[in-house]
Amino acid sequence: MLGGYLAERKLVFDAVYAGSLNRQRRTAELALEALRAAGQNLKEIPEIVVDERWNEFSLLDVYRKLAPRLVADSEEFACDYEQMQSDLISDPHTTRGAAGRCDRALIEAWMGNCYPDYDGQLWEEFRARAHSGFEDLSMRDPNDNVAIFTSATPIAIWVGAALELSNEKILRLMAVLYNSGISTLKIRRGELLLLDFNTTPHLTSPAWITFR
Repeated sequence: MLGGYLAERKLVFDAVYAGSLNRQRRTAELALEALRAAGQNLKEIPEIVVDERWNEFSLLDVYRKLAPRLVADSEEFACDYEQMQSDLISDPHTTRGAAGRCDRALIEAWMGNCYPDYDGQLWEEFRARAHSGFEDLSMRDPNDNVAIFTSATPIAIWVGAALELSNEKILRLMAVLYNSGISTLKIRRGELLLLDFNTTPHLTSPAWITFR
């Protein structure tokens, strides 16, 4: 549906990037297949450039390393964590209630470097990596259209950079991004500008508008 919408808009991309995660690459492949099926010349659609800088961070890895410490340090988190285990059995994709509270508490602890001996990738390292493509993109022709198939956190980081948002505000953006939502940014004279955010014009049924 996303590819069909892009074809209706007659968008021609000068470059296409995707993270190396399967869901990112497959979304890009399916969208480009729809563009081709709509009759666009194959030569007009660039090959997908896989770039790990657009990968999502591993929430599972952060949970494995920080959740036991938060359980030990916070009775409230421990209660929510136990409830989340039960909730996930009935709905593995839930983001509501205890699951949402646990996600938020965990990511806040990660962003705030609350455990300095944490041996995984630090938030500041991840944020810098996600934003490191700015220089590459800023060197392109300003009229180029570039499609990037990525995930919630890199999108929130780039939008946050455009709006000069704090980590707290970036976290709020991460929580509201839709699957296959479209955000449009422009680089003009070295400045990052936000044109639109998290739109879903290709999803015509409310049932298709989903989170992670």
